[in-house]
Amino acid sequence: MALRPFRIEFTERAIADLHRRIDATRFPEVSIDEGWQAGTNDGVLRELVRYWRQDYDWSAQQERLNQLTHVRGPIDGEELHALLYTGPGSEPRIPLLLIHGWPGSFVEFLEAAPLLAAGVDGGPGFDLVVPSLPGFGFSEAPRAVGMHPGAIAERLHGLMQELGYERYGVQGGDWGAIIGTALAGAHPEAVQALHVNFALGGPPPADGEMSAEERAYRVEQERFQATETGYSRIQGTRPQTLAYAQQDSPVGLLAWILEKFWVWSDHGDDLWETLDRDAVLTNVMMYWLTGTVLSAARIYYEMSRSGGAFLAGRVEVPTGYARYPGEPWAAPTEVLERRYNLARVSEPARGGHFAAFEQPQIYAADAASFFREHGAD
Repeated sequence: MALRPFRIEFTERAIADLHRRIDATRFPEVSIDEGWQAGTNDGVLRELVRYWRQDYDWSAQQERLNQLTHVRGPIDGEELHALLYTGPGSEPRIPLLLIHGWPGSFVEFLEAAPLLAAGVDGGPGFDLVVPSLPGFGFSEAPRAVGMHPGAIAERLHGLMQELGYERYGVQGGDWGAIIGTALAGAHPEAVQALHVNFALGGPPPADGEMSAEERAYRVEQERFQATETGYSRIQGTRPQTLAYAQQDSPVGLLAWILEKFWVWSDHGDDLWETLDRDAVLTNVMMYWLTGTVLSAARIYYEMSRSGGAFLAGRVEVPTGYARYPGEPWAAPTEVLERRYNLARVSEPARGGHFAAFEQPQIYAADAASFFREHGAD
């Protein structure tokens, strides 16, 4: 097997450089304080930066991460990183591929994955593969254009084949759902079932007849696209220009990512009642320490140039859809039924775009229930 064990090894020198850059930050003067209305909340950001500089312990996080099973090796000629969770004994376990998106990383699954591996709610456990997408974290940045979600799907299929999994389930949100959709469409012989917590809306019905729910959904999506997706337009057209600032300023990178956790997650007035500060910062460190700000953002650029042909056609493998209440892109069931062989729809009580990160117990129980029913041969 080309995959080999992998350890995370950043030294105190890297952290000293981070601290030096934080100390040298020039914060903008926010003369009109509108909270989150005009962008990242200045007070929340400054307090998190203070915590990052004074209290966050990367060495403890690195030690914790290195207790897990990491592998890295060439898939299609470029290095790909993944976390592996395998269970004891000889009983067959359904293998699951858990796919993150942007601005996430494998860190999103650190609480939920052990629950799935152990068998949440007392049921049988799963073998899990949790990769870093090409150009994200510890996976090598692509050396040529064209690493769009369809190409990433092929690479992740190659990873599963390299690991010896001929048949497996796929779960994803954000880009993970898009990549999972492409993977299930291209390799129905391998993908036993697909579970998503993010849904591509797709066009309205050909006859134009929509329910009141779908009409309301499309109106809300138009509003959301107009007010909340500037990041996508930038990263889809000129990701390289912005990357010079984010690669140089850890606070700039944190501000860019923090806003998405605020807007897209399900929370009250205090974001840290839902998300753990250390976990959010460790996720940001996957971009900062590895220097993958640009290579990760290019997924938007490659998608915008691809034409999306890899998403054409209906996905026929059994598909589960978890419609979390805080998900900004939560589509009605009828929209998904046009694209997927929809085998189950669930509506968890809590959670948003980063479902595994926000509500690991709910996420794990929902995914486990679906794959036990639809993921076995």
